[in-house]
Amino acid sequence: MIKFDQVTALQDAFIDLSRMIDYPDEDTFSPQVYDDLVANYPETAQKQRLLTVFEALSQGTALDQQSHFSELFEMNKRYPLYMSYYKMVDSRERGTLLAKLKMLYEMFGVSIDGSELADYLPMILEFFAYGSFDGDPRKQDLQLAFQVIEDGTFTMLQNAAAEIDDPYFQLIKVIREELRSCVETEVTAK
Repeated sequence: MIKFDQVTALQDAFIDLSRMIDYPDEDTFSPQVYDDLVANYPETAQKQRLLTVFEALSQGTALDQQSHFSELFEMNKRYPLYMSYYKMVDSRERGTLLAKLKMLYEMFGVSIDGSELADYLPMILEFFAYGSFDGDPRKQDLQLAFQVIEDGTFTMLQNAAAEIDDPYFQLIKVIREELRSCVETEVTAK
């Protein structure tokens, strides 16, 4: 069950997380962005960990940061940021899932601009940030997007066991924990 009050409370955080896990530009890891995170990121259990990750990712020049991102996510088929790729690679089922995600985005007022696929992690986070969920009886349909992220990031982190200390994988862990705070797990009696 999704806790929509928590999704709403984290909407601005999802923007920050999306920006940090996407291809960095010259401002992505700037001191001003760091100061904004310190001042405005919600007081979650993950905030301090996120700030530590930000500091690690901000090292070097913008070109160094872009090179690190590209080598990790774009030039390496082990860690794509396309969440359904891990389970479905390029199967017909993946195409169906991408269509469902795109339809889900449109149902809640978010359209995809550009060429990214609907399962691109920064895009899903932006959907949670900009989607209009209040009062919509279809809101539980968001479970699909949560499940896509959960499955994709779980497998990504398994694949990254040898490189798990990389700040980007630590960021993936932060994203997973923030999203978990939005989902109420059902407890079954034995």
